[in-house]
Amino acid sequence: MTERLSPRPSLLRETRLWYGAAIVVLTWVGIMMILNFDIFAHSPRDSYTLQALAWREGKLSLGQDYPWLELAIYEGDYYVSFPSVPALVMWLLTFFFGENTPNTLVTGLYFLTAYFAGYALARRFRKSADAMFFALFLTLGCNMLQFSLTGDVWNQAQLMCFMLTTLCALGLTGETPLEWGLGLFCLALSVGCRPFQAAFVPPALWMLYKNISRAEPAPLGRTLARMLPHLAAPAIVALALGAYNYARFGNPLEFGHNYLPEFTRDPDQPQFGLQYVAGNIANLLRLPWFEENRLMFPMFNGFAFWMVNPIYVAAPVACVVKAVRRRWDATDTLLALAVILEIFLLLLHKTLGGWQFGARYLCDPIPMMLLLELRGRKTRARWETALGTFAIAFNIYGAIVFHLMDLL
Repeated sequence: MTERLSPRPSLLRETRLWYGAAIVVLTWVGIMMILNFDIFAHSPRDSYTLQALAWREGKLSLGQDYPWLELAIYEGDYYVSFPSVPALVMWLLTFFFGENTPNTLVTGLYFLTAYFAGYALARRFRKSADAMFFALFLTLGCNMLQFSLTGDVWNQAQLMCFMLTTLCALGLTGETPLEWGLGLFCLALSVGCRPFQAAFVPPALWMLYKNISRAEPAPLGRTLARMLPHLAAPAIVALALGAYNYARFGNPLEFGHNYLPEFTRDPDQPQFGLQYVAGNIANLLRLPWFEENRLMFPMFNGFAFWMVNPIYVAAPVACVVKAVRRRWDATDTLLALAVILEIFLLLLHKTLGGWQFGARYLCDPIPMMLLLELRGRKTRARWETALGTFAIAFNIYGAIVFHLMDLL
């Protein structure tokens, strides 16, 4: 099935790329100004910078408690309880800024990079006007906008994952072996931000297989052998993450979350369980309400995911259209199954992300959902335009009002 436009080597010369980037930047800066947030501020809720400083001293633990952070307590010491890849960026920045890393600016740059990657991804399937629209839908049209406004540890991990997953989709839809390898490398790094991104390993490997077999048809064994060089860098990332986890907790799959006090305090309330699914679904279906002539939002554990992240409406509808038009293929099936698997795994978690606007856990699959929406269709429907416009307006409004609510 022919599904991509011809390669566009002059992508950076396209004015719509920069128009959209200007919209993202002006929106982000404008919200920061309205809320009186400092773009260059260091958020103290940043265990990644603390981890980076500990690394520079040759330590794996933080050596003391920081009560305002979610720290794992293991054998009487305190550890960062999040996957470690975002700390690599903070490590580099500590050489220039010390403990006052500009983590808020970093989350904003992750967000902007996701826009550029989203534009390049959409441009492989659509014309420039549509590419700009879908890149804005990807970024301003989900609650990652609200999360990009501060450099908290949770924000860094999720924004970096969002950016890397978009870059993964971009790489795997490229034309060259280098792009495919970089795409898989970005996916491996994204797992080091948000572990459930591993759900996209099967479709990523399938896409690599299809790319290699399309570029140079060969018997199955030879094609599989040609895949191996592309897997070297992701394998190194996986081994490094596993070794780091083992060095801290004696388990290559344990990054620390199981040792948070909230999970060790009560054995009957583990980190994951089927008993949480019904409550999480109920939270995700909650609606905002009007109070004193203002739309108010639940502030903990999510609400109305389909309003905050309307790609959860757009992608399924686009998939149905593709299936009806017989443009559905094995890649679509694997991507859809991976999205469903990740959502199910997220619903097993004890919470859905605590304090937040929207449903931030459900942002993790969005870049791959955009790929699903783009594949197999060459034009943007009017309903997509309407839905995307609503998504952008709602998230801009929500990002502002949510923080104003918190200040009251």
